[in-house]
Amino acid sequence: MAEDVTRIHVIFDLARERLTARKFLHEMAEQNWPVQVTGASKREDLDPRHKEVVVTERMRAATVALVLVTPMSGVSRNVNEEVKFAKRANLNLVGVLVAGSTAHTNLPEGLHRSRVVGWDWGALKKELMPKRDG
Repeated sequence: MAEDVTRIHVIFDLARERLTARKFLHEMAEQNWPVQVTGASKREDLDPRHKEVVVTERMRAATVALVLVTPMSGVSRNVNEEVKFAKRANLNLVGVLVAGSTAHTNLPEGLHRSRVVGWDWGALKKELMPKRDG
């Protein structure tokens, strides 16, 4: 059964959206989906030359990078940096519109609008859960 668990790394704006991320993760836990959060955005006191290697390697424990998209995500330094790292770790990128963001909100570079859903558990489940045959 463990292979059916979707492993997620959550990316969010550290400067502005800690409470939103906490609320989102709490509500996601209540869905009782077969998901495991393997990591999330956090402040890193690392030399910039080592940061990418360390963070990318940590992200490899996940299969999906779930980006909490807010009105400021497109300009958030840590969100843009972590999306880049997630792509280098070969994670699937999925975005969720939160905190007043809309279909017209600027997205972080590398996150495609076609992989962004609203804060709607049904739509998000379709993006996160592995497709099962039969």
